[in-house]
Amino acid sequence: MTTILDQLDRLGEEHPHKLLYSFLDLNGNPIESYTYASFIERTKAIAGHLRRDGRFKVGDRLLLAYSPGLEMICAFFGCVRAGLIPVPVYPPSSRGFQSALYKMVHIAKDCQAAGILTSAEYHASLKTNLTRSGVAASGVDVDYISSLPWIVTENFIDAVPGDTFYDFSKILFLQYTSGSTMEPKGVIVTHKNILDTTELVIDHANPIVVSWLPQYHDMGLIGCYLYPALRGGTTYGFSSMDFIQRPILWFNTIHAYKATATAAPNFAYDYCLRAGRLSKESMEGCDLSTLKVLMVAAEPVKADTFTRFLESFQPYGLKTESFYAAFGLAENTLAVTLGGRKVISVNKRALTLGQARLITEVFEIDASTQIVSCGTPIAGFDVKIVDPEQHNVLEDHQVGEIWIAGNGKCQGYWNNPELTLKQFRARLVDDSPYDDG
Repeated sequence: MTTILDQLDRLGEEHPHKLLYSFLDLNGNPIESYTYASFIERTKAIAGHLRRDGRFKVGDRLLLAYSPGLEMICAFFGCVRAGLIPVPVYPPSSRGFQSALYKMVHIAKDCQAAGILTSAEYHASLKTNLTRSGVAASGVDVDYISSLPWIVTENFIDAVPGDTFYDFSKILFLQYTSGSTMEPKGVIVTHKNILDTTELVIDHANPIVVSWLPQYHDMGLIGCYLYPALRGGTTYGFSSMDFIQRPILWFNTIHAYKATATAAPNFAYDYCLRAGRLSKESMEGCDLSTLKVLMVAAEPVKADTFTRFLESFQPYGLKTESFYAAFGLAENTLAVTLGGRKVISVNKRALTLGQARLITEVFEIDASTQIVSCGTPIAGFDVKIVDPEQHNVLEDHQVGEIWIAGNGKCQGYWNNPELTLKQFRARLVDDSPYDDG
């Protein structure tokens, strides 16, 4: 079986001393860094200790609960190398603690986790927050995760002598959906999913990526840490809270390291446009011309934000062709469409009735709303707009569900065959019984 480690290890042999990951503090100073060679050795050390004394067996699921930093990425690859299935989770912190803890407990139960990998700092902060919050009386089953082994991976420094790795799980990892509208669901992501889509999403070799996106979310984890590593690139990361506190850090890092790619949700671009967030003085001398990709995705793209951001940052070298909207979802290994730049006006009332009718008359302007294109489907993906009740493909300018087929499609939801059948095996009315679309 071909794994993502085959690609990573080959790149490690080709350029062992090239920088792979660097994590920055609030002021942009590197606090953790790995070359390809040192990162691979670190993952081998973690893998060896995880397999030692038969602690876990191939295919066991391990939650990854870390504060932002590179240890979570080391643990992720360490699990993969040991034949274990990593399950990244949002680490409950003081803000929204009870809700986040509830999701963590749900995920641990749903995937039947065999343990939780973490850092010493985060484990201590979790215990402090548990004491302060009095969450034990809230109905959250804290005992469930407390009974699991919590393993501090920072203690795994030296390689285990004589350890070799032959057994890999066919499942690369479980990507749990955000759970904002329903219980989080574990999307089954395979090695093949990632290998088949890496070059389709990042179309230039040796990318230099800047990211403050959460590392437990697919847009951050896959798009900014997995894909770049498999393309021979380098990722400069920092925490989401550091971006919120000091948004100029995003642009300074792009400028300092001549980044070629970065991405963020719509709110981040809107945040940067707010009065007082970025001064002309702080942006002076900032060069964004090296960016080949400045992507907006993960939430609805607002036309006003999109157009104003482009206009505001073109003086700093941002190229029109580099700034675009995209669409994707966890169930399709991150991305579906890329390259959206067009903004259209449609009749607001017609839209609510399922029709995307373009505005052609001046008198209709007050009844219009603007929509930003999310681009065109990635090569090899088949995208159709479908009536969700009748399961037939709709005609142009009609509104429906987005149905997707192709190599990016994941295997289904963990431990949920009924929903997997409904969501991943849905069929159009005119499909042949032998179609595997």
